[in-house]
Amino acid sequence: MSALYNMELQRVKEEIASRGSRRVLLQLPDGLRPHAYRLAAEIRRDTGAQVILSGDSCYGACDVASRQAEEVGADLLVHYGHSRMVEDGEVPVLYVAAEVEVDAGRIVGGCLPHLGGWRRLGLASTVQHVHSLPAVASELVCRGFEAQVGEGDEAAPHPGQVLGCHYGSARRVAGGVDAFLFIGGGRFHPLGLALSTGKPVVAADPYDGSVAVLRPEELMGLARRRYAGVVALRGAERVGIIVSSKPGQMALAAADELERRFRERGAEAAIIYLDEARAEHLNNFSEPQAFVAAACPRIALDGVAGVDRPVLTVGEAHVALGDLPWEEAWGAGILG
Repeated sequence: MSALYNMELQRVKEEIASRGSRRVLLQLPDGLRPHAYRLAAEIRRDTGAQVILSGDSCYGACDVASRQAEEVGADLLVHYGHSRMVEDGEVPVLYVAAEVEVDAGRIVGGCLPHLGGWRRLGLASTVQHVHSLPAVASELVCRGFEAQVGEGDEAAPHPGQVLGCHYGSARRVAGGVDAFLFIGGGRFHPLGLALSTGKPVVAADPYDGSVAVLRPEELMGLARRRYAGVVALRGAERVGIIVSSKPGQMALAAADELERRFRERGAEAAIIYLDEARAEHLNNFSEPQAFVAAACPRIALDGVAGVDRPVLTVGEAHVALGDLPWEEAWGAGILG
């Protein structure tokens, strides 16, 4: 088993045994799937339970395979890589964060050349690393910085935890910091953190040791690109409103409202209901001149490769409809 991730196999096996589970659906994000067979084999050996591997997407806490667990007759779903965000379906869900230890001293030392004149720093991370934020904060204080970690909430329960669509912990401390230090891999969460708080973000990747800085001028370039999409949506005669069947992305009420509002202003709008927004799915709907993602904001902010029409967030759609000034939407509102 990989030494990088804490797979908590003993806890998983004890939970299966205590529940008397006989068929388990195991759901792993892409990065953990190379360990799937070894996990399944050990679980089977020590519990006697059948283990079925979910081959569908596992993008986040919103993407829980509850329906699939019901369809295969599982009596437990083990979901790796995220914390609870949505209510369980008919099948109970065991969440395993797959924590990764980080070297706080190495992380802070690598970030020092990029921190400039910022002295008051907010800390944020995904569930894999939030347990290390107190050590990072202590290291920063020892080096003369102030460090703040926002409290968690129902959607992201751990202090400092952020999700791709939820940055509540960071917003709680944004007014008292100069910039944020994000611990984790990838670009999506640091970008969302910058958009949601309006603060510069230093992103430290504990996997490869790289450090990237999202500065205000980069965000302004993104703002210009996003506003161009708003203008395109404002002039669209036909609009596709994307709704996902994933449990935490089924924003049907928001989509219904948008469909009504676009129709009121003379545009032909339709809700497109799908599990996953892919180019081969959306491109077959050749009539819409723009799409609105009433699902994960990543669909809009990262874009869907191969789709050459604008994809906007719900917040941006309300700007196009005249419900919200762009100045208010830019930042927190762009994601919602």
